Amino acid sequence: MVSKSRILRVSALVYDLCVCFFAFLFAHLIVFPPLEPFSIAAPSTAALWFCLAGGISIYVMRLNRGVWKYASIPDMVAIFKAASLMVLIYAFATLLHTQTISGPAIFLTWLFVMIGMGGGRIAYRMVKETVLLPHVRSQHAMPSALLYPFSDSSEAYIRALRRQRSAERHVAGIIDGSKTSSNRVLQGIPVLGKPEAIVRIVKERADRDQPTTELIVTDPNISGTEMAELLEHCNTAGLAIKRLPALLNSADAAAEPITPYPIRLDDLLGRPEVQADPVAVRAFLYGKSVLVTGAGGSIGSELARQIADFEPTRIVLLDSSEQNLYEIDRALRMSHPEIQLASLLGDVRDSRRVEIIMQRERPDVVFHAAAIKHVPIAEANPIETAKTNAIGSAIVADAAARAQVKAFVLISTDKAVNPSSVMGAAKRAAELYCQALDLEDSPTRFRIVRFGNVLGSAGSVVPLFQEQIARGGPVTVTDPEVERYFMTVQESVHLILEAVSHGLDGRNEKGAILVLEMGKPVRIIDLARRLIQLAGFVPERDIPISITGLRPGEKLTEELVSQSEDDIIQRRKGYFIARTRTVDTKIVTGWFGALRDACLEEDRMAVVEMLKTIVPSFIELENGRIPVLDRNEAEIVTNYASRRLH
Repeated sequence: MVSKSRILRVSALVYDLCVCFFAFLFAHLIVFPPLEPFSIAAPSTAALWFCLAGGISIYVMRLNRGVWKYASIPDMVAIFKAASLMVLIYAFATLLHTQTISGPAIFLTWLFVMIGMGGGRIAYRMVKETVLLPHVRSQHAMPSALLYPFSDSSEAYIRALRRQRSAERHVAGIIDGSKTSSNRVLQGIPVLGKPEAIVRIVKERADRDQPTTELIVTDPNISGTEMAELLEHCNTAGLAIKRLPALLNSADAAAEPITPYPIRLDDLLGRPEVQADPVAVRAFLYGKSVLVTGAGGSIGSELARQIADFEPTRIVLLDSSEQNLYEIDRALRMSHPEIQLASLLGDVRDSRRVEIIMQRERPDVVFHAAAIKHVPIAEANPIETAKTNAIGSAIVADAAARAQVKAFVLISTDKAVNPSSVMGAAKRAAELYCQALDLEDSPTRFRIVRFGNVLGSAGSVVPLFQEQIARGGPVTVTDPEVERYFMTVQESVHLILEAVSHGLDGRNEKGAILVLEMGKPVRIIDLARRLIQLAGFVPERDIPISITGLRPGEKLTEELVSQSEDDIIQRRKGYFIARTRTVDTKIVTGWFGALRDACLEEDRMAVVEMLKTIVPSFIELENGRIPVLDRNEAEIVTNYASRRLH
């Protein structure tokens, strides 16, 4: 059975050959009226010879393989080349045979071929898109959408949408921020205004009984800043916002209905993503042995993946979770089978285990990502949090120094700045310990990287919101005024790698902290609204938002540096170096000994008060669950510190 595509190709070839035949005849009839003799004795025979030249040109330019309903500028260029080639072939053959040829007739033939072939394709496409497609005639019964921006991707989407018989929407207009796009038209669709005019445009259309339901972002490369602006305007206007996949300009784009693009977490940053310098990172990691603690976690696993791309000789993965360790081990063995890999079960709080691993492996670089990071869980379990985030960090740092590791990188958090939670206070204590070691004359450089919340990491707010949206809501927000700094997992790892590659080599930078430039903090309630919109819903109308109240250890705003204690000494691309309060090694070691004793005796209150001694800026919130100590309890805690320091 002959396929439909073969029939269409044969039909296209027959049409093009007919165009060649009649273009030749009409051109010669114009140049040589019927009353005058033709210079060519048999015009019909000559037209057939021209058709032969046309067939050769059509085959060479593959014109009969083009899909007419996708006819565009490249097809017109191919027709131009084919018409020129067939005229040249015919003219050359005629000159060899008769030594004479009519220039005007040949030119008109070329022109008529161009008009006939090109016009036929354009007419077919117009009929196909405007007459034969039933959904075009019923646009007013469909949901109306706005497109952003005025671009090739929007033009491709409009064409693809018109070709889909099962299309579920029609495009009412285009939004674009460029001044040059105002009053322009794309595929018959007008530019209605800039993003700030979205609210007005939606209202005016609603007043005319032409409701608008959504804004579709067609550009896959839109910046986070643009997306954040669009989300705000759409939220005010009550519009859902969606994205489209890339490659809409391909012929296959219309084969299936086009669905919204999945949520991209970096759209929520509202700023460009920070990138590491690959040359410097490769120079530092290439051929090295690297150990990653907490390797199965969100940060640790991404860190291990990116480190593997820079071709170290060996990666040692350390984690206390068998399942998490298995997952990252399997992933790395599949993606980088050439790298030596050691996956070791172990707890950073186990000093003997950590010491044996460090002495046996002798890594060049240690990335310490193991931590308890969930604030409410840490608040309910202060002893375990102090054991892991503070004492565990000290154990790994001391073992690294004894093994003469070249660089030790502590992964810290903005919650360590003026902490209001046990998690943040324990992290700040770990910073102080590593800073004290870095200020000593040691072959190991201790580097501290501090950043904000990681979008999409395990236990973070984004997966929670996505789960709640999938259930239909409500999305729970602790307080409408809570705001946080955000970054992607990839971005956080970029900063960590910047820390080890560019380093803090100067004496003035010893004991300093690297902090990511994370732009402006994002209100959690705005983040919830954006996630709802990116999922294709309208906040409060489709998915409700519920205010639940602050949880233990949480505060309204986070800080990257302390205004009273920290000093920014240098700014670099994407991050800055801050000098913070430091403590002498002997003092901080004594504090950690007292903290360890409090943990061993399972004295919850003593642990919290010891953290307050180490981190004076640690202030518990009024809604914290840990009670305030009375005078007798405070004296007991003081005895821990004095016993260790004297």
